[in-house]
Amino acid sequence: MTRTPHRRTPRRRARAALLLATAALVSGCADPGPKNIPVVSGEFGKRPTVVMPKLPAPKQARMTVLKEGDGPVTRKGQVIVTDVDMRLWESGKPLMDTYRLEQPTTAVLDGKHVARTWDQTLLGRKAGSRVLLVAPATHGFGPNGMAPAQVKPSDHMVLVFDVIGGYDAKQQVGGSSSASGAAAAHPAVSVRPGQEPVLSDWGPAPRKLTARTLIAGTGPELKPGRRVVAQFTGVEWGKKSSFNSTYKRSGPNGFVLKDQALLPGWYEGLKGRRVGSRVLITVPAGLRPGFTHTDGGLAAPKNRPAAYVVDILDAR
Repeated sequence: MTRTPHRRTPRRRARAALLLATAALVSGCADPGPKNIPVVSGEFGKRPTVVMPKLPAPKQARMTVLKEGDGPVTRKGQVIVTDVDMRLWESGKPLMDTYRLEQPTTAVLDGKHVARTWDQTLLGRKAGSRVLLVAPATHGFGPNGMAPAQVKPSDHMVLVFDVIGGYDAKQQVGGSSSASGAAAAHPAVSVRPGQEPVLSDWGPAPRKLTARTLIAGTGPELKPGRRVVAQFTGVEWGKKSSFNSTYKRSGPNGFVLKDQALLPGWYEGLKGRRVGSRVLITVPAGLRPGFTHTDGGLAAPKNRPAAYVVDILDAR
C-alpha cells in the first residue's frame, strides 16, 4: 500500500522554521551581528556605561542607533544640543563627559564646525535618540579631522550621544513681548525677531532676586533635573552690551535645571516655568559670592548685578 505524503500547511511550515531557528540559536550557529562594537547600557540623559570588547576597533567609522527617540528630526544647518560621552577605544580614557559637567554640548551641522562623522551621526535623528559612534581619532573630532590633544592618530574614539534636539540658530519663543518699569526694578526689554534682546532704562541695581514672565509659554513645566534648551542674553546692570549671549555664539544652549549647574538666580527664576516662556531674571550683586562660571563654562560677572532674558525653547 502506497502512503500519500503529508502536505505541510502554512502554519506547519512556520512552526518548522521556528524550530530550526531555535536549534540554530542553541547550537550557536545564528549570526550574532558585529562583535567589535562596545556594549552600552543606561537610560537616556544619564551617563552611559560603556564596555569595550577585547577586539581591535573597526577600521571604518561605524554608527549604531541604540534608542530611537520620539521627537522632531534634526535637519542640516540646525544647532544640535546633545549630551556626549567620549572616550578612547584602546585605553578607555575619558575625553569628554557633558553628563558630569551637567551642560550638554552644541554642534552645528553645517560641515564647518564638527567632524563629518558627527554630521552623519546626528543628522536625521529624532530628539530623544541615543546613538553610538566608533571612529578613528582623525575622523571623530573637529571640523578638519584633527585628533584631540594627547590622542594618537592611530587611536579610535567611542562616542555616545543623547540627542536632546535640533534648533535654528536664531530660534526664539513665539509671541511678542515688551517690558518696562525701572520703577519696579526691572530694565526695559525690547526684542526683534531673530535678534538679541536690548535692555535699557536701567533703574537702581536690584537688592533681591526677581523673575518676571514676559511671554507665558504653554509647554511642559520645567522640573529639577530636566535638560533645558534656551536662547539667552546676559547684561551687567546698567551696561549697553551683553557679556554672555547665545546670539553671539552658535545659537541655543542646553543646561541641567540644577542650582549648582546654573548661573546665580537661574534655578529660582526658571523652575516651574513652561517651555515657550520668555523670562527676565534680575540678579543682585553677591548672590553667590565669588562666582565666575559654571563647570560647563557659563560665565557671569563676579559679584556684580546682572539681568538675563531667557527664552525657554525645549526641555527633555
